[in-house]
Amino acid sequence: MRFGICTDIDNIKFLAEVGYDYIELGVRNALMPEADETEFQKIRERVANATIKPEAYSGFIPRDLRVVGDSVDFPRLSRYVETACRRASQIGGKVIVYGSSGSRNVEEGYPEESALTQIAEFLNMSADHAEKHGITIVIEPICLKEGNILRTVSDGLAMAKRVNRKGIKVLADLYHIWQENEPMQNIVDAASYLAHVHIAEPVKRSFPGNDDFDFTDFFTALKNAGYNGRVSCECKFNNFDTDIKTALKTMKSYI
Repeated sequence: MRFGICTDIDNIKFLAEVGYDYIELGVRNALMPEADETEFQKIRERVANATIKPEAYSGFIPRDLRVVGDSVDFPRLSRYVETACRRASQIGGKVIVYGSSGSRNVEEGYPEESALTQIAEFLNMSADHAEKHGITIVIEPICLKEGNILRTVSDGLAMAKRVNRKGIKVLADLYHIWQENEPMQNIVDAASYLAHVHIAEPVKRSFPGNDDFDFTDFFTALKNAGYNGRVSCECKFNNFDTDIKTALKTMKSYI
């Protein structure tokens, strides 16, 4: 497995020194899909001098750029996704996480099946751009505390199968799995579609090693799924400089 942290590009050098394999950046801050190339060039230059690369990206679609509902601007969405995928590929990107609950949450009274159809249409369009640029978009299940559609790994798997595109896969996020009381077997069942992982101590959403939480079941499920890819810490830190060392040591202890 390869380990990374969801954080700002300012930390890329330090993550490399600690021993992380990659960094996971935010789409809107790092790829800036609606900014011009001059702005993005600054990020490109910083990444060029780094020893690890931003292989993964989260925070994909902003809240005001709706995927679900009566005010979907599909041409703008397509431009946004194409730019994000193209720029990600230019600086070492491999995976973009589609959680973005603000863009996909279903408003009261709106039919759920209509929302699922719109999400499928969005992902099919996104796959056109992702596959062209060698990017995989992973569906992130979001628990009920934060979202009201595609809440479990099982939901994400069903959507990935519905879209049935090479560029659309599934993410397993321990925090959301825990909050939904989802069986770890769902990770194993999603094995052939599993392309990215987020981890946190799921009770407080803190860094691995902060409490005595036992991650054995989670890592066993990943092993049984044959997963040997990227695992990103998406969590809270008390003291970033020391906590990321503890997190890396803790995660490695399970493999």
